[in-house]
Amino acid sequence: MKRKHLTAALLALLILFASSLPAMADGGVQAGDVLCFGTPDEASGFDGRWLVLDAEHTNTGEEGMFLVSLGLVGGENGEALLFRDIGEVSVSFSDTGKSYAAEHPGVTDYRDSEIRLWCERFPESYLSEAEQAALLPVWKSDAAIVIPGLDIPLPGATGGTVDFDPAENVLDGDRVFLLSVEEATGYVFSDARSRVALFKGEAAGYWLRSPHIPTFPLDVGFVFPFGAVMDYPVNARSMYEMTTYARPACNLDRTKITGLEAIGGENGVTVWRVSFDGESNTRSYDTSLPEVGEVKDLNRMIRTALAVILLVLAALLALIVWLIVRAVRKRKARRA
Repeated sequence: MKRKHLTAALLALLILFASSLPAMADGGVQAGDVLCFGTPDEASGFDGRWLVLDAEHTNTGEEGMFLVSLGLVGGENGEALLFRDIGEVSVSFSDTGKSYAAEHPGVTDYRDSEIRLWCERFPESYLSEAEQAALLPVWKSDAAIVIPGLDIPLPGATGGTVDFDPAENVLDGDRVFLLSVEEATGYVFSDARSRVALFKGEAAGYWLRSPHIPTFPLDVGFVFPFGAVMDYPVNARSMYEMTTYARPACNLDRTKITGLEAIGGENGVTVWRVSFDGESNTRSYDTSLPEVGEVKDLNRMIRTALAVILLVLAALLALIVWLIVRAVRKRKARRA
């Protein structure tokens, strides 16, 4: 009997130990949940909250977690961030910047961009040594991708699509990086509303790492404040000028997690405070979820604008025809 009791006790301990491991690893974390780690910094806008895109795999499909910051982050003092500073060059439908791109090859290359350098500095600026050690380096190439664009054909998007070139070895050991167009249109990003991100409470645009095809050779992937994925000039100078920020992403080594504490949540989303090997995270975080207001329908807006333009043109044409007819009648009346 003693041997049976001892065996049963050992078995119970093994089961208890084994069951504690998954709890350490993910604690029931699901895609769409929010993990809190890092040191919040009011000036830059970093609040230490990370949206879980995949709770079991990295963005390369390996074991881990794939995260992106819940909110947007600016420069050290909250200033806007550029993908690359190319000066006063401005892009429009009539001048897409092909001459500048021909003289400055690699303008849309993420690997040598200023925004990538910002990502490289990010861990040391906002994460502890234990948190930095939990980040997995990434090696990845991105395939070309075509996404639905506007319903109205425009220069560079005549088929109503937005096309992006492939990027070989775009991530080369990166621990913090920008999302690609493919990543920003997959995972938990089911529609424009789900992609909207806030900078200090206000919706703003953020960069992606994908280069646009040569029709607009100075453009890269971009998420507009209303969640639409399009392309935008690397220096943010266009007919649609707006403030631009970063939404850093990373892959997490789940085995480095030593503590998970549910500190909030709503509507099926849990907010977790995370501790890693060698430290206990006692920082305070905002546990409320962002409130996204009304999201603009860009297609409908453009269709409405074009309809108004067509109506105005039709009215002008009718007026011109009426004036011509009137002038002809007056001339005939004089001759008579």
